[in-house]
Amino acid sequence: MRPPPLLTRRSAVAGSIAGLLAAAGKPFAQAKAELVDAAGAGAGTDLLVLEPKSAQFVGLTQGFNRRWTAPNCAKVFVPLTEAGAQQALTQALPFGPGKIRLRGGGHCYENFVFSADTLALIDVSLLNDFGFDERRNVFYAQSGGTNWDMYRQLYWRFGRTLPAGSCYSVGLGGHICGGGYGLLSRQFGLTVDWLSGVHVVSVNRNGSTVFNQVSKNSPPGPDQDLFWAHTGGGGGNFGVITRYEFAALPVAPQFAEIATWSWSWDVIAQNGVGYLAQIIGFFQYLTRTMPSSFFGLLKLTHQAAGKVSLVAQMTYDAATEDRTLRADLQRALAKFGLDKDAAAPAGPIVGHPVFVAAPPSYQNLRWIEAVQTLDGSGPNQKGKYKSAYMRKDFPDDQIKTIYKYLTWAPPSKTIDMSQSLLQVDSYGGKINTVAPQATAVWQRSSIYKLQYQTYWQDPLSGNGPDGDVYIGWINDFYREVYAATGGIPDPAKDPTDNVDGCYINYCDSALNAYGLKTALSLYYGGNLPRLVRAKRQWDPLNYFQNAQSIPLKF
Repeated sequence: MRPPPLLTRRSAVAGSIAGLLAAAGKPFAQAKAELVDAAGAGAGTDLLVLEPKSAQFVGLTQGFNRRWTAPNCAKVFVPLTEAGAQQALTQALPFGPGKIRLRGGGHCYENFVFSADTLALIDVSLLNDFGFDERRNVFYAQSGGTNWDMYRQLYWRFGRTLPAGSCYSVGLGGHICGGGYGLLSRQFGLTVDWLSGVHVVSVNRNGSTVFNQVSKNSPPGPDQDLFWAHTGGGGGNFGVITRYEFAALPVAPQFAEIATWSWSWDVIAQNGVGYLAQIIGFFQYLTRTMPSSFFGLLKLTHQAAGKVSLVAQMTYDAATEDRTLRADLQRALAKFGLDKDAAAPAGPIVGHPVFVAAPPSYQNLRWIEAVQTLDGSGPNQKGKYKSAYMRKDFPDDQIKTIYKYLTWAPPSKTIDMSQSLLQVDSYGGKINTVAPQATAVWQRSSIYKLQYQTYWQDPLSGNGPDGDVYIGWINDFYREVYAATGGIPDPAKDPTDNVDGCYINYCDSALNAYGLKTALSLYYGGNLPRLVRAKRQWDPLNYFQNAQSIPLKF
């Protein structure tokens, strides 16, 4: 059963074809049938081909980030079945290597999907079925589904879940294979830790397409490499993913507590960098001492936002009157001298993941309610992002740099820094019980995952000059935090063994200034050589490429 329109209409902000249909305000099946009919296709159609004259076309040439558009796109291929995905790729091949781009939810942080080079788009968002395949004895999720689709379907139909992200409209196609994580990851690991199979359409050396079904049980060699490459190797590198399979999935928690606290920047500024260090120390203490069912997000937002905030969740498998999260937080706040100034947040808590419009300080919820409560992507706007993994706590010099950039005064009153932040996520737990080589996710010893973020609005879409101040701020911030390791979180240059590279799903083209091999090594660490081998095997003509795609060789 498809979600009712009031639930799916929110996904329209990402600009996918599924989102556009949901925005029609009609039952999904009816809207989909009307689209097929309007396209002149009959029953049993596997593929829709949209051209610039199609009413939906222009809405599909921009993603969630308003910086990126595809002004030269000539065709959008919309598979309705997995067979249709192979047809789509076959018909798109004449556009040439590097001209075909894949999209699901449209959330790619950089212009890897939407750019002037994009001549053909394959939009998989109508491949959004979920179920249990009795013949193969696996749960499955097609690649066009979103996080919210997945949470609802797996929970209501099977009582299961996946430790995926909190931004509801993010597509699973890129999220899962990039090593997606979320508020259950300390408890259950990464999305790829549960992956047992993948369906993917690739291009042979002779220029023809082939539909592949590979799994964890595929024999050693090319098939096993193709499966393994999808356990963290990133989207858009090897082919068109149509379906993910899971031999098992974690049982969904039943209950959850959510707590949100904020500290006013008036208080922080009065007390200086030492007070910010106390807040960071408090968060580090929580990450080290709380059970794996706890997940915390510390949103170190610029002074213009008026506050720094904590979002915390604790899950439970059974109802209990002896709730622990609120009491544990109160004790930790007192331990660090923060209890008197901590308050319920005034106004929205911004950033990804978890955008909360009107957060109360404490909620005791059913878990599925908690998912929806924290299931926000925020408005479509322009943004720039950077990331880092950390194995240890923040050194004092980094905290001083953080304070410096969070209190930075912009050169003009028109520059609004209220949505500029460093978000620190608690990490580790079950994630770190997996060997670095077991999946393509190399980083298996970190306890914090960082996302540097800045957002702004311009009158027009596209990567215009108005964002230069924001981009300059975040690049300078990042470079100075990691000055001791060459301006990036490069573990090869870190004698303290703290930093451990970057996260491919938070892609950052600025890393290419250090050389592509260095940039990709930050993402993939010691797994990069095997990923290059898989690329040569499965995309030998390099059809799937972007500014940070895995190359055929170095």
